[in-house]
Amino acid sequence: MSAPAIEIQALSAGYRDTLVLREISSTIAAGEIVGILGPNGAGKSTLFRCLTGLLRPVAGTVRIFGHDAFSLSAPERARLVAVVPQEVETPMAFTVEEVVGMGRTAARSRWAGAPMARDRQAVERALAYTDTADLRHRPLSSLSGGEKQRALVALALAQEPRLILMDEATSHLDLNHRLEILQLVERLQSEQGLTVVMISHDLQLAAEFCHRLLLLDRGRLMADGAPAAVLTEEHIKRVYHCAVRVQSDPQSGALHLLPTPRLPNGGAVGRGVHVHVVAGGGCGEETLRRLALCGYTLSVGVLNQGDLDAEVADALGARLALEKPFSHVSSAALAAAQALSKQAAAVVLSPAPFGPGNLPNLDLLEAAQVAGQQVFICDGIEARDYTPGHTAIARVKALLAAGAIPWHTPTDLTERLREKATVSSKQ
Repeated sequence: MSAPAIEIQALSAGYRDTLVLREISSTIAAGEIVGILGPNGAGKSTLFRCLTGLLRPVAGTVRIFGHDAFSLSAPERARLVAVVPQEVETPMAFTVEEVVGMGRTAARSRWAGAPMARDRQAVERALAYTDTADLRHRPLSSLSGGEKQRALVALALAQEPRLILMDEATSHLDLNHRLEILQLVERLQSEQGLTVVMISHDLQLAAEFCHRLLLLDRGRLMADGAPAAVLTEEHIKRVYHCAVRVQSDPQSGALHLLPTPRLPNGGAVGRGVHVHVVAGGGCGEETLRRLALCGYTLSVGVLNQGDLDAEVADALGARLALEKPFSHVSSAALAAAQALSKQAAAVVLSPAPFGPGNLPNLDLLEAAQVAGQQVFICDGIEARDYTPGHTAIARVKALLAAGAIPWHTPTDLTERLREKATVSSKQ
């Protein structure tokens, strides 16, 4: 039985002290077309660099056709794997034929002279497959976006690899050229048995052309499977923080993703409603931005002066309760925040971390709950509690047990606020 094209086992990777990927595991069979999806910052490029052997993991393994990816020499890797980047710039006016011919470098001896008959045949076949033969004498830099990408695919094919990795290779192309490239990839996979792994931001096209999808979310593998199993409304809402309707074409079975309005009623759903937000450490920025777009009147605190959330809140016109930089929340600052939160129809806990210095901010949520105000809590406190004895976890769980409303994404929050929060603020 032949080895899988790619085996990823408990892969963790990052840069210096920052871990980007955490315990990723997946197996890609030979001959599959697999898409890697996820929002910006999800870890797609880091995973791609690990697959190409450019980034050594912190932990775990990557195997390419049974070989450890990081024990392969450069020529050995080039004979197995070809990479199609988003774009490439050449310092000299190389023609398309010359660029495609570079794909034969790994297959030829270091001391080889003129290309052999097999090299010329591989180049001609790659030009024919990609419909670039008539472009052979043109400088690569003179080509249109679609023509250039076809030439880069030809370069990859000339290597005669078993695996092609595509790094958002269609991201700068118009729809027609995207379809052209992906239809070419599909044909090559069908005719030559190539394995293709592509990073893509286009969920619709990935669903149409890929056999399987890997969905990354904040460095972890959120879903791995057939497009219909991965691109569900719940998964997209959780990972991309937006609501969509997913429909299946009754004749072809193709998935159609239809965005739903994120801000109903022209974005004024929160007009006249005061919301107090507990934030900090720059983790409340998206929460604050989304609430402001919905028209809510905001107050925020306690925050330390200079905190990114304080700067964002001030720019959005929110009222603030501030503490000195790098200082624990004082009784005076907490009293100022309580004066603001008492006027609010709802008090929201953003995905803020907790340590001994800002733990008193939970007093605001507990007081609001006792006073009958709606309390909304972002889930995942277990990963954000840095207090001795995990005091924040215990207090948040108590709030939830007493009726606080959990939320995961800003879209969740705005939907639940619209359902639950009082229509008129207590301003």
